[in-house]
Amino acid sequence: MQQLAAHGPNVKVHWRDVKNCGPDTEDRLKARGFVETLPNEKFPDRIGFYMLTEAGYEAWKSKQ
Repeated sequence: MQQLAAHGPNVKVHWRDVKNCGPDTEDRLKARGFVETLPNEKFPDRIGFYMLTEAGYEAWKSKQ
């Protein structure tokens, strides 16, 4: 979440720019409502972008 928080909430970040976020981590963050995934523009069945939600940003800030 630190990598996404550097961009701020509700900002699309390309999946290649997010390191160490595997499918398990992604699933946990999505289940908590902290992260949204957006499809790749060329291949809609694949993840293209991550976006930190307001709830995720607030949770991250509260831990700092």
